[in-house]
Amino acid sequence: MPFTPPKPIAPTPEELRGSTVLVVDDERAWRVILETDLKMLGYKVSMAEDADQALVRAQTDKPEVAIIDLMLPEPMDGWGLLNELRSRGQKVPVIFYTAYPVFPSGTDDPDVVGYMSKAVDRADLYALLPVAIRRSRERRNSDS
Repeated sequence: MPFTPPKPIAPTPEELRGSTVLVVDDERAWRVILETDLKMLGYKVSMAEDADQALVRAQTDKPEVAIIDLMLPEPMDGWGLLNELRSRGQKVPVIFYTAYPVFPSGTDDPDVVGYMSKAVDRADLYALLPVAIRRSRERRNSDS
């Protein structure tokens, strides 16, 4: 199979630089990769290795979008974390990503911007961030 080079990562629009992205993953290697990329793209990054840490970070750092591993360890997976964030009044747009290539079908959740496999090019994941951040800002502006 021939080598396919990774897609180029689009630059972050100037007005979105400095936006806070919450990354939630129990695998340290993925947290480091995403943190490095996101900082290079001009985002502030808040990191959590499980749902409990994510709830604290979401409260203190007020992220505009969250990238959440769908398969977080017990007691709370990615969906559980999203539901807990909602119950606390934090409507953060979410991009779920996972090592498993199977995603829920028929899910039309307004807080879920997308599902991504960890096997896909990270450029595809990062391309969803401007959409999610703009959605977050529109929501916050309409709530105030």
